[in-house]
Amino acid sequence: MEALPFILKTVVIGLVAGLVVGFLSKKVSKLIIFFALLIVVVLQVAAYKGYINIDWLSWKDTAVDVVKNTVKNANVSTDSIKDIFMKNVPFSIAAIIGFIFGFKKG
Repeated sequence: MEALPFILKTVVIGLVAGLVVGFLSKKVSKLIIFFALLIVVVLQVAAYKGYINIDWLSWKDTAVDVVKNTVKNANVSTDSIKDIFMKNVPFSIAAIIGFIFGFKKG
């Protein structure tokens, strides 16, 4: 019974942290997507009006190279993430649930 207050405190902190992170990540992602699409539309309008000339094939080749280099150079070890998750199971589960609810509300 001594562990119950600690577990409840951990679950509440994880839930609140997940809610905040989920809510903010949805708001920030909406802003990033909005401005990225706005830039594309402005570029397309400027290209249509003849102000600029965009070589989209060159952009495609550059994007493919960036993605290939990123995937090739990615060194992400999931062992450390798994260790953190397994050592803090109540916090992790509450944070994931909070993130999902926060992302839905955002």
